[in-house]
Amino acid sequence: MHIQPVRIQPSRILPAPLALLLLLAASSAPAQTVEGEELPELVGLTLAESLERLGAPAEVFALRGEEAWQDDVVFFYPQHLYLFWYQNRVWQVRLDAGYEGRFLGLGMGSRRAEVLAALGSPMKELPDSLIYQLEDRGYPVRLRLYFEEERLVDAYCFRADL
Repeated sequence: MHIQPVRIQPSRILPAPLALLLLLAASSAPAQTVEGEELPELVGLTLAESLERLGAPAEVFALRGEEAWQDDVVFFYPQHLYLFWYQNRVWQVRLDAGYEGRFLGLGMGSRRAEVLAALGSPMKELPDSLIYQLEDRGYPVRLRLYFEEERLVDAYCFRADL
């Protein structure tokens, strides 16, 4: 089974009936800022580690895949950070266009040319995105950056082996 990174489509988000239970079970620690958090460091976190580092999410929802095995539980944080879960670990992290911080030396709205200058040549260049192979963490980690009108609008960091 191989999980592909999936851009969130609003029509694919379903309310999570267990969201209240998850939030009640979550740590009552205040949410930490994600400023300075590097995306690859969040991939692989356990539930306890994510709650300790980031606090409880603002929202929890289910994201339906085309096949049942592609379904995800997603934690959303107000900084526009999303954690996608697979077998009790974060397998993918997303920052959307509303994220105001910096990551890997980049910010949302960066021009494609700036991204290429900062990160170098990608492993794959597509019309709407760049894909980078990042440092191995015991499993392959990739970064996919999406652009609209040559400006960065979405970032996904994910395990490439699932």
